[in-house]
Amino acid sequence: MRDVEKTSMEHETNTRRTRRRKRGRPLYAFLVVVLAGTVIVTLSMTVFFNIKTIRVTGNADSYTAEDIVRATGIQIGDNMMRLNTREAEQKAIDSLIYVESLVIDRQFPNTLEIQVQKCTPAYNVVYEYGTLIVSEHGRILEDTMDPMSGLVTIRGYDPEETTPGKTIAAKTERSDKIFSELRDLIYQGELGVPIVDIDMTDQNDIMVNFDDRIYFDMGNWSEIPYKISFAEQVIAEQPADKEGYLVMIGTNQCSFRNKEDYEASRDAVNDPDILDGLLSGETSEPAGEGETLPGGDENAADEPEEDAAE
Repeated sequence: MRDVEKTSMEHETNTRRTRRRKRGRPLYAFLVVVLAGTVIVTLSMTVFFNIKTIRVTGNADSYTAEDIVRATGIQIGDNMMRLNTREAEQKAIDSLIYVESLVIDRQFPNTLEIQVQKCTPAYNVVYEYGTLIVSEHGRILEDTMDPMSGLVTIRGYDPEETTPGKTIAAKTERSDKIFSELRDLIYQGELGVPIVDIDMTDQNDIMVNFDDRIYFDMGNWSEIPYKISFAEQVIAEQPADKEGYLVMIGTNQCSFRNKEDYEASRDAVNDPDILDGLLSGETSEPAGEGETLPGGDENAADEPEEDAAE
């Protein structure tokens, strides 16, 4: 009986030990995983994934690859896991005025690629103290007294931001909206007749110069994409050498007028003496007698254009 009892006690003791071991296994496994993870993370941020190659791709004629890498502040040997790419990208864009965009791409285990896109000068924004050379996407490239040839000229835009490297901004939200809509139309590159000059000094009487031969008096700043598209359609139906003024009438008609008549009517608004002469028949006919396109409704010239809500 004693031998049997002894064997029973040993069995119970072994069972308890086994249960304790089983209960401790999850904790042991968890500690092993944590320790292994800590070792891997530490090695990744110190020994592994250190930069050995930096490659610059894209197009940025104004800068060398060394200039671009230096502007990011990144160096060979830096750890890719510890690298703040957004901060490096912004730092480079702030210092490289003629770079429109810059993206840093980690290519593990040890290569970094910097993708750059150059700025393309697109606009001469004329203002009180000179001219801002502005890129397609609104980045200020230069503040100069000498406009750059071949660019679209913008007049009547009163800039609040004039610092090269910054995004252009106007003193009023409406000016920014007008410029942004016109810029989008030009950037899309779908205009059949090129725009060379835009005068938005009077935002209720915006003037768009097409191809240095047809001046489009589009009226106020509402529905800009529609008006430009409509003017393009009308101009496309005219002879390629036709010159004059195209005036938006209401919402669906344009009146084509020769230069002399249009300018006479404009002068009459500002000069009472000329207006008296027109009314008494001493001067040429006012521009209201011009050709109306399309539709031929001469009475449409009397329809006032609806002003957009403020």
